[in-house]
Amino acid sequence: MNNLLSQVINMLFGLVLARILMPEDYGIVGLLAVFTALASALQECGLSSALINKKDASQEDYDTVFWFTAGSSVLLYLVLFFCTPLIAGFYRIPELKALGRVVFLGFVFSSLCTVPMVRLQKALQIKKLSLLLLLVTVISGVCGVIMALCGWAYWGLALQSVGLFFFRMVFVWIAARWRPGFSFDARSFAAMWRYGVRILINRVVDTISNNILIVFLGRYYSHVQVGYYNQASKWSYSAYSVFCGVVTGMMQPVFVEASDSMDRLQRVFRKTFRFMSMVSFSCMFGLALIAPEFITIAITDKWAPAVPLMRILCVGGAFIPLTWMCNTLILSRGKSGLVMWVAIGASCLQLLMVFLSHPFGIRVMTLVYAGILVLTCLLMQYMVGRELRAGYLGLLADSLFFCAVAAISMFASGWIAGDIENIYGRLAVKILLAAFFYIVLLRLAGARIYLEMKAYLLQMLRKKFHGRKEEKEC
Repeated sequence: MNNLLSQVINMLFGLVLARILMPEDYGIVGLLAVFTALASALQECGLSSALINKKDASQEDYDTVFWFTAGSSVLLYLVLFFCTPLIAGFYRIPELKALGRVVFLGFVFSSLCTVPMVRLQKALQIKKLSLLLLLVTVISGVCGVIMALCGWAYWGLALQSVGLFFFRMVFVWIAARWRPGFSFDARSFAAMWRYGVRILINRVVDTISNNILIVFLGRYYSHVQVGYYNQASKWSYSAYSVFCGVVTGMMQPVFVEASDSMDRLQRVFRKTFRFMSMVSFSCMFGLALIAPEFITIAITDKWAPAVPLMRILCVGGAFIPLTWMCNTLILSRGKSGLVMWVAIGASCLQLLMVFLSHPFGIRVMTLVYAGILVLTCLLMQYMVGRELRAGYLGLLADSLFFCAVAAISMFASGWIAGDIENIYGRLAVKILLAAFFYIVLLRLAGARIYLEMKAYLLQMLRKKFHGRKEEKEC
């Protein structure tokens, strides 16, 4: 619920800000995202995950993580503070010098609340933490909108981002009611470092992979085009991150529980993989279908150049939840090193291919980036097939079946509704036709997971209806 509500709130504020600000404003702020994300990953070093995993964490353990993350974040901030002239020179945008020195404060504030957040999580204070994070999202969003209305332009976006981390730090410290001591246990740090180093590498690689296009676009193209890509990326990410959140929060415990029997684990993974394929391809391809109408209605046609990029990213993003599910299965088998090396290889390939394709334009670069996402998903499916000692072709057939059905449904809907002049009518017809074609094709094909889900939902509705009926009779 927290993940979903946060996405909805961010989407609403994003709609308002996109109507007020211009593409170049988003482009300037977006150029700094890779440095902030990398610094956040480096200063934390996976120690928060190690601390959560440690059942008998002591006060010295908390103090050790706190002082390390606080010290490393300040050190990284000082490095970036003096490197901002180089960053501004690399992108040939002088405004980045002052802007970066403000934006980079965000990861310092974030590091200072790492340990208090871990304490709330370990105490299972999930409701309190979720409400605090939602409150912080609303406060920072309101501040960003007010500053944008006052004409602060890209400074409004920057201060909204920094404000999010600052207010989160303040509220989390108040809720946790914890104060650090002045101790540092080297043995404790070494033990947690051994656990967290692979998590650190994965996060750094993921950060580079997710922001690689921004670096090349900022270097070789105008920051207006970076703004268009930033907007397209934001909406596709908001969609597939919901599915990734479900995978992260639910799948690993399920796979661990089912690992006592290889046959059972195979059945569990195949069923959940089919379900995620059915949902991810239909939603992400559907978003690609309605992208022109969505962009024009929601944030006006000044963002129309972002539509082709958004469509490409939505198609590539449909494979990301499946990749995460494969990663989760392999992690549940205790093979984090395999996931790490696949991520490193995929990121190196992305870096090479995007560099080679940058002379051919932003669309070609985005197509190459999305293509690597698809190849990574197929590779992880092969790894899972080997790990489960099951046929790789079975997993490939599952994903490609739902991919094909979703693609046919969206193409047919777009072709039929394409001549409707009224934009609202065209949007409604596209959505209705896409849902109709997708359900009909799944039913005609006899898709097992669709039939099982339909039967389950009908059973739940009958129970709810009969339960209310019995209450009224009583």
